[in-house]
Amino acid sequence: MNKLKNILPKRIKVSPLFHLLTLSLILFLTACSQSMQTRLDNVQRDFAAENFSNQTVRDRNLDPLLQGNAQFQMGEYARSDETFESLNIRMESAMRMGITGEATRAAAGAMAGNYRPWFMDDLFISYYQIWAAMATGRWADARVIINQSYAKQQRLSAEYRRLLDRRERDMAGLGAHMRGENAMWEPFADIMNPALTYLAGIYFLNFARSSADWDNAQIYFTRADGMVPGNSKIRRDLELARTRTRPENTTWIFIESGFAPRIYERRIDWPFATVDGMRMLSIATQGARRMTTARHVDGTELVADVNRMFMTEFNEYSVNEALRAAASAITQLQMQRIAADQSPLLGVA
Repeated sequence: MNKLKNILPKRIKVSPLFHLLTLSLILFLTACSQSMQTRLDNVQRDFAAENFSNQTVRDRNLDPLLQGNAQFQMGEYARSDETFESLNIRMESAMRMGITGEATRAAAGAMAGNYRPWFMDDLFISYYQIWAAMATGRWADARVIINQSYAKQQRLSAEYRRLLDRRERDMAGLGAHMRGENAMWEPFADIMNPALTYLAGIYFLNFARSSADWDNAQIYFTRADGMVPGNSKIRRDLELARTRTRPENTTWIFIESGFAPRIYERRIDWPFATVDGMRMLSIATQGARRMTTARHVDGTELVADVNRMFMTEFNEYSVNEALRAAASAITQLQMQRIAADQSPLLGVA
């Protein structure tokens, strides 16, 4: 990790703990076969132990994400950038396949096939590519990636809004109940990565060459401040950008800690009204369980809560999955009732 510290300018460094701590990319946990879950657990354990040599679960979409991150943690920034760039080439089509069939992301057995990338995966790729560009002294490339990442976030936000427009009709308040349960995660209202946005602001604050660059620094810090209100460090940098003051004797330390939530299968029993009175539906769906491996370093302030980022998407997928299951079950019950009503007629000689 000293390699990265020596390459970066004095104003921008990452913590010596950076490669020791964990990244949300490796726990895109979904209901899956026991063998896949075991492989995911092994990947998590190896990553936490700094064993980056075998970051694979034998999935064509997930493995490049794992390997690109592992290469970055080992200081192989050029290889990491190449791995992530290969993902960029096919990410959009993979994302669109996942968006149009988003129910499959939360459905039981989703990991039995190819992993469906999440919106947050795409934004984390940009985040690490910016770091890789700066670590190898490619400052112009870092600028290009920042601009591309903003366009990417705008595109993903538009895709997410289309997903919300296709929400399933709520069944007797089931969707509202599930969203209420997930409110504890405080999901964002849109797809975003505050760490990516803040890093972009830091870049322009240090390398501003024009009035437009200073404006960009202020814009990015303003966005980051809106995502993570109350962060004094973001507020300080925002004030520097407003006054167009380049910082001196300043070091930014980014520390990654913890994993994204673990997904598990659960059952919901939900009442609904029929002509014969109240009936009870039993629905198999997915829930999220917070991982407890995150570490807090004294004096640090939260920049990006991966739990919130993950749950922004998962909330909608899991609710839609449950609503579809409920609609299917109700339809089957109605068909059974119709068949039972008609059976005496069908039996007349």
